[in-house]
Amino acid sequence: MRGKWFKTIFSMVIVIAIFSCIAMTNRKPRETTFIESLINRIVLFPQKAYNYARAYVMGDDGFFVEVDTVKEENEKLKNRITELENKLIDYEELNAENNTLKEYVNMADTYQNYNLVIADIISDSATNWEATYIINRGSKDGVEKGMAVIAENGLVGYVAEVSKSSAKIISILDAGNSVSSRVVRTRNELVLKGSISSEKQELKAINIPSGLTLIDGDKIETSGVGGIYPKGIPIGKVTKIVNKRNPMENEAVITPNVDFEKLETVAVIISNVDGTNS
Repeated sequence: MRGKWFKTIFSMVIVIAIFSCIAMTNRKPRETTFIESLINRIVLFPQKAYNYARAYVMGDDGFFVEVDTVKEENEKLKNRITELENKLIDYEELNAENNTLKEYVNMADTYQNYNLVIADIISDSATNWEATYIINRGSKDGVEKGMAVIAENGLVGYVAEVSKSSAKIISILDAGNSVSSRVVRTRNELVLKGSISSEKQELKAINIPSGLTLIDGDKIETSGVGGIYPKGIPIGKVTKIVNKRNPMENEAVITPNVDFEKLETVAVIISNVDGTNS
C-alpha cells in the first residue's frame, strides 16, 4: 500500500516535469537553419510571383477598362471624320454645280444679244504651238464650224471641227490663231496672235498702227472684222508694251480676261437674237 502511494507521487512529479519542459520550449522558438530557410524561399517563390501578378492585374483592372473605352471612342471619332469628309465632298460637288449654274446665268445675262449653246469642256490640249478644247455639244445641238466660242469673261476661240455630239475648239491662245481686235479707248484696230509659253498664257498685238500709243491697262475687244467673231466681245487688256527700233515692229502683250487654266464651261454663239448669223 505504501509502495503504490510512492509510485503515484513519483508519476505525478514526472508528468509535471515533462509539461514544464514543454512549456519552456514553446516560450523560446527554435531558430530556422539556413538550409530550411533556402528551401522555404524556393518553395514559396512561385506562389508569391503568382499572387503578385494576380494582384497587379486585378489592381490595374481600371487601366484595361480605360484602354477599351479609348478604343471605342477612337472608332467613333474615325466614323465621324469619315461622315464629315463625305459631307464635305457632297458640299464641294454642290458648290461646283452651283457655280456652273451661276456661270450659265451670267453668260446669258452678259450676252443677251446672242442665242447661246452652253457646253462643258471634256478634254483639252495645250502645247507650245496648240491650244484646243473638245466640248460636249455638236451638230445635234446646232453647233457649226466657224462659230465663235465665249466664256463668262470674254472670248475663247472658234469651232474648228464638229461631230454629232462634240466639237473641237481652237483657242485664241493657239499659235496659229489670229484675232481682229480694237482698242476700246481709241477704237484703233489691232491684230492679235496667240502666244503660249510654259510660264504664261498671253496674246501679242502685232503691226501696231503708226501713231497709236498704247498704255498699260488698255482694254481690247473684238472688232467684228473677218466674219468669225462678233464685234464687242471682250478679249483682255494690255499688260506690257515692247518698243523696238523700227516702230512698225512694236508689240504689246495682252493678258486674256478668260483664265484658260481653269476654263470648264463655254458657250457657242449660234446666232443673234434676231435670228441672223453672228
